[in-house]
Amino acid sequence: MKITCEKTALAVNPAVIENKADDLCSVDWVKTLFDEARRASCGKCTFCREGTQQIYKIIEDITNGEGESEDIALLTELAQMIRGNSSCEIARDATGHLLTVLEKYEDEWDMHIKRKRCPAVVCKAYISVHILPDKCQGCTACITACPEKAIVGGDGLIHVIDQEKCTRCGECFAPCKYDGIVKAGAVKPKTPETPVPVGTFESGGNRRRRRG
Repeated sequence: MKITCEKTALAVNPAVIENKADDLCSVDWVKTLFDEARRASCGKCTFCREGTQQIYKIIEDITNGEGESEDIALLTELAQMIRGNSSCEIARDATGHLLTVLEKYEDEWDMHIKRKRCPAVVCKAYISVHILPDKCQGCTACITACPEKAIVGGDGLIHVIDQEKCTRCGECFAPCKYDGIVKAGAVKPKTPETPVPVGTFESGGNRRRRRG
């Protein structure tokens, strides 16, 4: 007997990933896709119910910096098995997209798993947030907006983000009228260790993180 779900299609636009912009992370995109797929599953089909959940968890680990070398092979095997055996269109569509993305953006997945980097600077585990000292006007807007109280400074002082407290939530970006807050990957801007008066810090360009 053919098993069907009330929802037969995912709310995704394949063109988004097929013509991927530089600021779109293929790993994060597929994670969002499978988060939708697992939630949309009616639960009647084992391959859909269990398979989409397992794939989501593996991809979530990759975006959290916990990816392992065998993950790509495992994802490929699971996707092929689900696509060939699932009675659910949702699972078949999702795994089809996954297989395409794994092949087309292999280097990006390799960067996440082996080099622990997100080229698109999207996955929180691989990024940090910084306040550019040459743009900060010491207005305290970001300090007020930060829910973690991770930004220190005061009126007229270049603000500094405590990287241990920062959760990369992004709440500080919009309040900054000077576009002074940025995300960084391996290359990080030079910033003062503690707040200093606006206009007194020479950044000297970006500095590259040294690998241990």
